[in-house]
Amino acid sequence: MHTISAHDLPIVLQDGEFELRMREEGDMIVNFVKIPAGADFAEPFAQLEGGRCQCPHYGYVLKGRIYTDSEAGRQTYDAGDVFYWAPGHVPGAIDDSEYVDFAPKAEFLELIDGVRKAMGG
Repeated sequence: MHTISAHDLPIVLQDGEFELRMREEGDMIVNFVKIPAGADFAEPFAQLEGGRCQCPHYGYVLKGRIYTDSEAGRQTYDAGDVFYWAPGHVPGAIDDSEYVDFAPKAEFLELIDGVRKAMGG
């Protein structure tokens, strides 16, 4: 067993105040995410299958308020909330926020590849 600290992880995506730190752990990915108020992933996710993230995520909101949009509507999550995002979501932030999430490795790496392409990288 070991501890994972956000500050020890490399930044794998950064755009302005958005920051994604990631680490592979077995079949899973651990992410620490900082997302600024007003951020919306609709544009970078537009090129993904269905225009939405197809990777499931389990996570915990450390700070702020975030949301996901899906066919079922908008769901908001506040600091202290644990969440599950099913495939078919688009996340965003209402406030400057931080969260940690856990996702299946293969699906998440495919997602990151698509987002990098959408961001021109």
